[in-house]
Formats: sequence, C-alpha cells, structure tokens
Amino acid sequence: MKKEYIIYKLSESIKSTSHIDNELFVKYNVKRGLRNEDHSGVLVGLTKIGDVVGYERLPEGGLKAIPGRLLYRGIDVNDLVKGIHAEKRFGYEEAAFLLLSGYLPNREELETFQALIHAFMPLGQKTKMNILDLEGSNVMNILARSVLEMYTFDENPDDTSRDNLMRQSIDLISKFPTIIAYAYNIMRHSHGKTLHIRHPKEEYSFAENFLYMLKGEFTDLEARTLDRALILHAEHGGVSPARPEPTPTPRSLQLSAPSKVHCTVAPTSQSCRCSNTLKRISATGTTSKRSMTTSTACCAKRLTTIQV
Repeated sequence: MKKEYIIYKLSESIKSTSHIDNELFVKYNVKRGLRNEDHSGVLVGLTKIGDVVGYERLPEGGLKAIPGRLLYRGIDVNDLVKGIHAEKRFGYEEAAFLLLSGYLPNREELETFQALIHAFMPLGQKTKMNILDLEGSNVMNILARSVLEMYTFDENPDDTSRDNLMRQSIDLISKFPTIIAYAYNIMRHSHGKTLHIRHPKEEYSFAENFLYMLKGEFTDLEARTLDRALILHAEHGGVSPARPEPTPTPRSLQLSAPSKVHCTVAPTSQSCRCSNTLKRISATGTTSKRSMTTSTACCAKRLTTIQV
C-alpha cells in the first residue's frame, strides 16, 4: 500500500468515525462556537481590563445590535482617542500603560515608559540572525517562532513574580514591531527585493518606529493611522467580541462606566485625573447623576464578565 493512499484513507475515515449528531450538542448543553442559543457570548471569566458592548437584550427576548463601545479599564476608547487627537500626539504607549497598570500615566511616568519601550525594541544578535536564516513567507509564523526563541535568551524565563512578568510583557510589546519588520524585509528579499534592516530611532513613537523599520519612508497620516489602529487592537486577552449593555439592578449599588470622560496627562500628579459623569443606582432603583473629579484608578474597579 502506498504511503499517499494510507494518508488519504485515514483522512476519509474521519468523515464517519468522528461525526457527532447535532442533537447531542443540545442534549449535553455544549456551546458550539462558544455561543448560546440566542447567539450571545458564553460566560468564561471576569476581567477589569477590557470590555466590548455590542448589543442589548430586548424585553420580548432576542438581541438588538447597537453602536459598539470598546472600553479599556472602564474608559471608552473613543474618549481616549479624542484627547490624543486634540493634543496632536501619538497615544499607543499611553493606551498600553493604561491596560497594563489600570490607570493613565502622568507625564513623567509616560516619558519613562516610552524610554523603556525604546530600550527594549532592538533585537539580540542571535534573534536577528535566526530571522535571517529561517526566512519564510508567513510573518506571523516567524513572529511566533521568534517569541518562543526569546525564552532561551531571557535571563529569568521561569520567574513568575509580578515584576518579572511585567518586564517580560513590556519586552514583548516592544520587540513585536521589530520582529515583524525584519521578517517582512527578509520575505521581500527572498522575492528579489533589496534587503533593508533599520534600527529603531529614539525620537520616534512606537507607530513611527514600526513604519520606519518596515519601509523606511512614511507619511504623518500613515503613522497616526497606525497609532489609532494599534490602540484599537491593543487588548484581546479578555475582551469579548460583544456583550449586552448592562441592565441596572434595583436594590443594589452599582457604578457604571463613565459616560463622559476627558483625560489628559497631568505633568505633576501621581495619576491622571478624569472629569467623570457617573450614574449611581440607589437602593430603590432610581438613578441620579453627579459630577466628580477622581483618579482614573476608579475606572479600573469596574468588573466585567468575559463573553466570547
């Protein structure tokens, strides 16, 4: 029997030997595709990091799509980007700091965090040479291989202390654009293009360095567009595809996410300050509004269910 035929025979046998009747999924309450019968997401955990609101439940049953909301640490990303856009600056580093820490940085913290990212961006010589040697046409595959390889060169790869895990997280965030840029240029070189290896520049933002290492020249519009895209894609660890708008529960005290937030980097305070309009649900179920100024750490107290 030929080797090719046995492979074919084995693959054909799967059609009958591995088939499961659809009725069994219902009988054993298996969530196919991690979806409930009404197509809402399945509850798999709790998070204080990210949240997506994509639909509301109708009184008569069923779901209704609504304009989507993406929240990082309780702050609407729309409000975060509006502040960045108004001040004509790049904001991915600020969003990354927010997701990692739970609060927006002051000016000194942000500048130190940006310097740390830049210090971590360059790749070790062995990592660079391995990207050159392995080549490949799948950039994501090269990225995955490079991350696994970084374990070998990490001074404390198995240390699970908070400090070391945070260092490793920032190191990975910083090196991703460098690995991707090098892998892309190696891929172009394998198709007859000139090989360019560019090193990150200290004066560039995260998005600018990404584009510079990727292709050299870029426009301001390209850099700012990439910066906004990076912000929108920054959190995928616990953010659900969509979940319903929360319904206030009578006889309980709940603090909703800020409905109006304007955040700016404070030059001297220990944390960014937000001017929030918060809704407080009283024990009788009535709603009152009050304006208050509070640290954005309050935003991190919001607990969100993870539905996927």
